[in-house]
Amino acid sequence: MEEAEKKRLAEAAASHHDHHRHGHHGHEAHHPPNSHQHQIAERYREISSAIDDPQRDRAKEDLQNNEYIQSVGRCLQMMLRVDEYRFAFVTVDGISTLISILSSRVNFQVQYQLVFCLWVLTFNPLLAEKMNKFNVIPILADILSDCAKEKVTRIILAVFRNLIEKPEDAQVAKEHCIAMVQCKVMKQLTILEQRRFDDEDITGDVEFLTEKLQNSVQDLSSFDEYATEVKSARLEWSPVHKSAKFWRENAQRLNEKQYELLRILVHLLETSKDPLVLSVASYDIGEYVRHYPRGKHVIEQLGGKQLVMQLLAHEDPNVRYEALLAVQKLMVHNWEYLGKQLEKDSEKATQGNAPISGKA
Repeated sequence: MEEAEKKRLAEAAASHHDHHRHGHHGHEAHHPPNSHQHQIAERYREISSAIDDPQRDRAKEDLQNNEYIQSVGRCLQMMLRVDEYRFAFVTVDGISTLISILSSRVNFQVQYQLVFCLWVLTFNPLLAEKMNKFNVIPILADILSDCAKEKVTRIILAVFRNLIEKPEDAQVAKEHCIAMVQCKVMKQLTILEQRRFDDEDITGDVEFLTEKLQNSVQDLSSFDEYATEVKSARLEWSPVHKSAKFWRENAQRLNEKQYELLRILVHLLETSKDPLVLSVASYDIGEYVRHYPRGKHVIEQLGGKQLVMQLLAHEDPNVRYEALLAVQKLMVHNWEYLGKQLEKDSEKATQGNAPISGKA
């Protein structure tokens, strides 16, 4: 039954405009086509703005013990086939609520129902593009690595496939692939390849995802890798952080999209409780300041300097150490000047012992 429902729903989602028109008994005929398209465009802009707004209300209730959760989940599975309901659901921060519940310990049936809701939402190209702003990929990757139920595995793979197939922006699809790679999805796909499934959809999705993720790894630049890690909010000491070459070549790129990555790093300094995340974020801010001439001013404007200084009193010694290094870098006014002074001192020390190079 579930498989048949899944296939019917895929067809329904692909032709939701027809369902929507029939459901309103032809009322669309009263509006000129251009007017209707304009209304849709306006609605898309509203929803996009609501998702992108960093100040949106993220208050969540602890719902995992709610006795009605399965009934509500079943209703949402049906309702979210329709775009109007999808948009209304997103506007009231519905995706955030689903992710909050999925990140807590709930039984596999609730997992299945709520991931099914995410899957239905991803049939809308706009929502598929915006979905990982809610950290959907890391949460689903965690569930995939732990789940023993085939139907939960199947629906997560279907979400991942839609997150690559449905976005109209190829760059977004690429970012989703990179996020999956960083969340160790390829390892899970390798494990799933060794298992036998009666369900052809699982086999097909595993093959599709494996190919797409392998291709994304081949095209992966160090900056793509870094940006995806920062956006996931799961910082660790991956090689790019300690690479002087990376910072020389890419420090200025942290200014892109109105300092998007820097804003995320500063936000992590303010909100994260994980000592590893705080340590890496502090180090990155220090390296940005060291390699970008106006970095000190930018970090001060974003409120990062004060947050780093507060971490000097953190209980974890590693956080204190990285915060101290970052503060020292923030206090040096001109790294280029300091570098030239060090070169001059070095030249004086070697003068007379070896011929001086003619290079400027």
